[in-house]
Amino acid sequence: MSRKKTNWGAISSLYQFAIIIITNILVSGGIGYLLYRFACMAKIWISFFLLFGAFSGIYNGIKYLLKEAERYDRNKNLDDKDSGNNGASDAG
Repeated sequence: MSRKKTNWGAISSLYQFAIIIITNILVSGGIGYLLYRFACMAKIWISFFLLFGAFSGIYNGIKYLLKEAERYDRNKNLDDKDSGNNGASDAG
């Protein structure tokens, strides 16, 4: 019976992506609620800030995923380069 190896790095990146989106929505929704509650502004501001939080969360989340993909590619290229040398020194 073979077991598949779990890629914890990918799961961690997806978890971080979700956390980024959720916190952006919660923080901006909280700001919209505080403006509605204490500054006596219209309820539309809650919706506006929730949408703003969703868009900024998705933007920041995608930016994070692209950075992680770049880091993964860079590490993979370094590993490929190291395995290609087979321990040989470049002195000379």
